[in-house]
Amino acid sequence: MRSTLTLLGLTILALLWAVPAHADPMDQARQAYQAGDWQEAARLAGEAGGAEGHAWAAGSLVAQLMLEADYPDRETLAEQAVEHGEMALRLDPDSIEARWRLAGALGFQGRYMSGWRAYLRGVPQRGCDLLQDTLNAEPDNAWAWGMWGAWNLEVARRGGRRGMRALDASIEEGLAAYETAIALDPDNPSPHYFKAVGLIAIDTDYAADARSALDAALALEPRDAFEAGILDEARRLSALMDRPRQAQRWANQRMRI
Repeated sequence: MRSTLTLLGLTILALLWAVPAHADPMDQARQAYQAGDWQEAARLAGEAGGAEGHAWAAGSLVAQLMLEADYPDRETLAEQAVEHGEMALRLDPDSIEARWRLAGALGFQGRYMSGWRAYLRGVPQRGCDLLQDTLNAEPDNAWAWGMWGAWNLEVARRGGRRGMRALDASIEEGLAAYETAIALDPDNPSPHYFKAVGLIAIDTDYAADARSALDAALALEPRDAFEAGILDEARRLSALMDRPRQAQRWANQRMRI
C-alpha cells in the first residue's frame, strides 16, 4: 500500500514539474501560432489581454484568413480580427504593432465590401495611414513593408488607374515596398509569394515577374507553420503559371475571399 502511495505521489510531482503552474499565456499563444493553430493562438492572446495580446490575436486571425481559403465564415473572422486590432490600439494608442496588425485586418475587412463602399467608409485610407505611421516609426519593419506592397497592388487590382489616383497608390510603389521587405527579411517567403499573387492578379503581362517571385519563395525553407502554409500556396500558384489566364483567375479568387 505504501509503495502504491509513493508511486502515486511521484507521478503527481512529475506532472507538476512537466506543466508549469503559471505558464505565460502569450508564450502559449506564440507556440500555438508556430504550430498553425490560429484560433487557439488568438484565444490565448486575447485572454492574455493588453495591447500586445489583442494585437497578436488580430495577427493570428489574419494568418488564418491568408491560409485557409475554405474557412466557412471569413467575413466574421475578419471582423473579429479588426475588433482585436481596435482594442489593442485603444489600450495603447502609441502601439506600433497594433497599427500594422489592425491594417492587415482592415485589408481583409475591405474585401467583403464593394470598392466604392470601402472607399466611402475610409477602410483603405485608414489602412494606408496605419501603415505609414508604422513605417515612419519603424523603417526596418519587414512585415509593414510587405503589407505596404500588398496595399498598393490591391488598390491597383481593384481600382485600376482611377483608384490609384484617388488613393495615391502605384504598382511601382508596391514593388519597391516588397523589395524592401525582402531585403529586411530575406528568409521569409511571404513577400515573394504575395508579390507574385498581386502582380498576376493585376495583369498577365506580369507573369514572368510573378514566376520569378514564386521561384524565389520556393527556394526558401519555412520557419513556422505560417511560412509552410505560404509555401503550399506558392506551389499551387506555381503549378498554374504555364497557363497565365488560369493563374490570374486563381490569384484573383484568392484576393477576393
